[in-house]
Amino acid sequence: MTENHIGGALVEVFGEEYQIATNDARQVRKIAAYVDAKMREIAELHGGRVPTAKLAVLAAMTIADELFKSAHQQNKLAETAQENLESLTQLVDERADMFSSLLDRAAVQPAEQPEAVSVE
Repeated sequence: MTENHIGGALVEVFGEEYQIATNDARQVRKIAAYVDAKMREIAELHGGRVPTAKLAVLAAMTIADELFKSAHQQNKLAETAQENLESLTQLVDERADMFSSLLDRAAVQPAEQPEAVSVE
C-alpha cells in the first residue's frame, strides 16, 4: 500500500512567512510569489496606505476575476472547437456520400473498352 507523502513549503507573502502543507512545494512557491506580486502591485497603486488584510482581499478579488475571465475564455474556445468539429464532421460526411455516389455510378456504367480489331 502506498501513502501520499505531504511535505511542506515555507513561503513568504507580503513580508509574512507561511508554512503550507503540500505535495508540490514548487507549485506552492509559484502561487505564493504570484499572490505576493498582486498584493505589492495593489499596495503600490494605493500608495502603501491600505491595511494588509484589505490588500489580501483586493488581491483575492483580482485573482478571482482573472480566474473567471480565463474560465470564460476557455469555455468560449471549447464551444468554438465543438462547432468546428461539427462542421468538419458534416463536411467529411458530405464528401463520403459524394464519393460513395461516384463509386455507385462507376459500378453501374461499365467502362467502355475498345473493341478488338482483327487484322485480316
